[in-house]
Amino acid sequence: MKKGFWAEQWYKYRRKKTVMGIVFDLLFTLLVIAMLIPTSRKIVSSTIIRYSMFQPRESKELTYLSNNDYHWQLEDLDGNLLDFSTLKGQVIFLNFWATWCPPCIAEMPSIQRLYDDYKDSMAFVLVSQESKTILRDFIDKKGYTFPIYVLRSRQPEVFTSRSIPASFLISAEGQMIMKKQGAARWDGSNVKELIDDMLQ
Repeated sequence: MKKGFWAEQWYKYRRKKTVMGIVFDLLFTLLVIAMLIPTSRKIVSSTIIRYSMFQPRESKELTYLSNNDYHWQLEDLDGNLLDFSTLKGQVIFLNFWATWCPPCIAEMPSIQRLYDDYKDSMAFVLVSQESKTILRDFIDKKGYTFPIYVLRSRQPEVFTSRSIPASFLISAEGQMIMKKQGAARWDGSNVKELIDDMLQ
């Protein structure tokens, strides 16, 4: 009797749905199940975000960094100190992120591709407040080669954000060309054209 009940329910469902409808229902069910499992939740959410990201837009506000905005310190994963002021006069890509943040993880491949194209022409500074061990394990597992830093002094107010990822594209003259909160596709043609103009 129980078997007959489920067979009848399936028959009614099948009559209402197309094959594509059944496939979408199945995919949606699998997605919900995956989101309920803690180990797969971060992977699923970052993948969804990755395929829905857009290129960031140039900032409408004209903001220039002051001398004080360059005076703060970071440390790379090998223990080398970086005074941000030494980057003054360069084009800088600055990003605040964390390994537990799905939007951060989603945009990382595009940042890596941007880094591969421009690592010899501009500075990349990716900052996290996590431990060096966690960060090292993450980038080794993912195969990322861009430089990672931890804070050694508080970042200036101009770089504070209510959420991460938070990214800033700064010209050699100190103008904040882009300020983006949330995940973005950083290796798009619009971003590259803008960087090429900044580097000329």
